[in-house]
Formats: sequence, C-alpha cells, structure tokens
Amino acid sequence: MSRTLRSTRQKKLIALIIEKRKAAGLTQSDVAKKLRRYQSIVANIESGERRIDVIEFLELAEAIGFDPGELIGALRR
Repeated sequence: MSRTLRSTRQKKLIALIIEKRKAAGLTQSDVAKKLRRYQSIVANIESGERRIDVIEFLELAEAIGFDPGELIGALRR
C-alpha cells in the first residue's frame, strides 16, 4: 500500500470537503465549533497536513451536511 497523505485521492478528498464546506456557507471556525475542536485542526485537514480516519470523516460529513457515501463515490470515479 502506498503512502496516502499526499496522494492524488487524498488531495481530491480534501478538495471535495472544502467544496462541500463552502457550498454549505460554513467557515473552518464554524465546522470546528460543531466538532468541538480547534479551528487549527480543520485547517490542518484542509491543508493536507493531517489525515482523517473514517470516524472523523463521518463527523465532518455530519458537521458540514453532506452525504459521505456520495463523496466516496466521487473519489472512486
């Protein structure tokens, strides 16, 4: 298995998360408040400095309001 932090799919995942956040009219601070985390954690995820696990991905989906399955489907295409 190759490293994933800077992979093409990881970059696409980040871009899709940012796109969904902006479409929802949310700032990084808004998302962080919903997650009860610091804004810097959201910034680190969006900058590619921090990888997210499946549970964090689901929490982001709930906080931002997108369908995680739909996003995964977009990554597979």
